[in-house]
Amino acid sequence: MRPSDPQRADWRLLRVYGYYRLFLAVLLLGLFTLNPAAPILGANNPTLFLITAIGYLAAATSTVIFLRWQRNQIPTQSLMLLLVDIVALSLMVHGSGGINTQLTLLFMVAVAAGNILLSGRMGTFIAAVAAIAILYEQFYFALSQSNGLAADALAQTSILGLSFFAVALFSQLIAHRTRQGEALAAQRADDIQALQRLNDQIIRRMRTGIIVVNRHRHILLSNDATRELLGLTEPINPGTVLTDVSITLEANYHAWRRNPLLRALPFRNTQESTEISARFARLNPEDPQSGIVLIFIEDTTQITQRAQQLKLASLGRLTASIAHEVRNPLGAISHATQLLAESEHIDGGDKRLLEIIEQHCRRMNAIVENVLSVSRRQQSYPETLGLPEWLHRFRTEYLESTADQVRIDIELPDTDIEVRFDPQQLYQVVSNLVMNGLRYSTRQDDVAHVRIFAGHQEINDQPYLDIIDDGPGVSATHLEHLFEPFYTTEPTGTGLGLYLSREICEANQARLDYIPGNPGACFRITFAHPDRLS
Repeated sequence: MRPSDPQRADWRLLRVYGYYRLFLAVLLLGLFTLNPAAPILGANNPTLFLITAIGYLAAATSTVIFLRWQRNQIPTQSLMLLLVDIVALSLMVHGSGGINTQLTLLFMVAVAAGNILLSGRMGTFIAAVAAIAILYEQFYFALSQSNGLAADALAQTSILGLSFFAVALFSQLIAHRTRQGEALAAQRADDIQALQRLNDQIIRRMRTGIIVVNRHRHILLSNDATRELLGLTEPINPGTVLTDVSITLEANYHAWRRNPLLRALPFRNTQESTEISARFARLNPEDPQSGIVLIFIEDTTQITQRAQQLKLASLGRLTASIAHEVRNPLGAISHATQLLAESEHIDGGDKRLLEIIEQHCRRMNAIVENVLSVSRRQQSYPETLGLPEWLHRFRTEYLESTADQVRIDIELPDTDIEVRFDPQQLYQVVSNLVMNGLRYSTRQDDVAHVRIFAGHQEINDQPYLDIIDDGPGVSATHLEHLFEPFYTTEPTGTGLGLYLSREICEANQARLDYIPGNPGACFRITFAHPDRLS
């Protein structure tokens, strides 16, 4: 329990008691002044009653003002107020004719308040002071009268004194249980707040995106992973309509409402966001009409990688069969062609046919080699690479290995870019993309040109690498089949370059996408965040 809670509660009680004292002082003074000739109160000694009532009103007023500004030492302040009340009540009881007046009941209120504000011995002390006050008043009043102290008056005083202690014990019991209840409530409130903070931290740190929506599709809660997976630049504020966050997600939500068994297809909310899948669940499954729905958004990259591994395993078995069934006959055809080419009885036309056969044998052998490389692809060994330094080394090595006239420009607005990737496989992917870009680029002064641009995405701070050419780009007809194996528009191409590049990227938890350029084409490698790799 927070240590300030009981003190704050006692302070409120003390202020309430202060207002009660002010009201009581005004009431007593008002009743006294209603009929000065035959006053209801102060019949025995009007002057004493009037002076005491005025003094009590002044004390009550100053106390209320004082309590508005001073909030320290509650036990001391409570004790002083209660002692003043007992003294003032004793004087007013004496001025009104002794304990037989109804004013003695006000001692009960003072004793009860004292044992609520003060606990233990201090509360019992207030009851004892009140009992001593009425005993003293009774003895003093009896001695001042001619008839002396009657037995019934003594019995009445004793019962009244005992009732003070009974009220004290009962008030302490009630106050103790009330404080225990307040302490338990405060402790439970703290526990609930702690659990709420824990839940918030868990939800915020989850890599799965979570959205909570009501029946009107207003977002009640979301985490940071949701914003990153949806590719949003601004935080999602509570009350935002789901369609303002993702039109596709809302369409999937409506489809799920119509058919809860329907599984939504993976999608990308923006061109730069990852491929995600959405699952829906009611907060209260037992109530089909429940309006609160949980939306779980997951990155399908790992699922895709597992499926890719299964596909590669099947492809490995297929390529083993290809190696035996295609490669051996192909070698025999190529060898026979070479023997025929050495014959002296072959004319020019036949030699041209043999050259065509040999050319296509080499092409088929290259296809087999590329397909086999898919099944024999070595396991990735990612390393943390400084991308700017690596790109400059790549450009130097690539230019040294080619005899063509080419130019590779590197643009790095951010020089602090780190990625996790297998260095050899990254070289294979980038060199393939650069080779494609140089092949389709517009030659100026017989020099092919590509640009390499690297940076961080603003949405999720993921590093990326763009290979951009100034060629005609990819037409919409070919775009759908761009990354399919064996699909090519080149007569001498195998159609496996982009397919293998994407496979290698996925094996390193990266992503290869085509982004239309203006003009030209842009292939983007989006690397996994080096601090969030699974």
